Amino acid sequence: MAVRSLVVAGALFLGICIITSGMPTETTHAYCRIVWLLGLPCDQVSMALLTQIKAMGSYKLGPVTAALIQANHTSAVGQIEGVNFTMMGTAMGLGCHVEGSSVSAFWFSLFDNGTNYCNLHNVIQGSGLTKAPGFIEYTNEWLCLGMEISACK
Repeated sequence: MAVRSLVVAGALFLGICIITSGMPTETTHAYCRIVWLLGLPCDQVSMALLTQIKAMGSYKLGPVTAALIQANHTSAVGQIEGVNFTMMGTAMGLGCHVEGSSVSAFWFSLFDNGTNYCNLHNVIQGSGLTKAPGFIEYTNEWLCLGMEISACK
């Protein structure tokens, strides 16, 4: 029985590591992680995301490279979230794989009613990339707390 429990626990831990790419999630803070696939080159995706972030007054742009965009978002109530977009070309360079993450800075914001989801959704939606060829979004309530109850504006 103990061996069986150990195997199950190990399998669960391995699954979590695979889902999070081996990196621990912020379980004491509200967070959201989304993966998007787009049929556009990453340089076009990056430019669209940067243009949208700059146009939104609630975001402060941080370090930017060809593969990473970092920013901080300040909500209407003063809550701060760290927002990142990581881009990597898909097989044969025919598209772009984007990982977006948003993590609340404060521990007491664990249940944020989808604020972190909206941080990412509003940028990708506002950039027009949701209408790009091949656009697909991958996430769920485990990777994006509050996504199901979010009311993005």
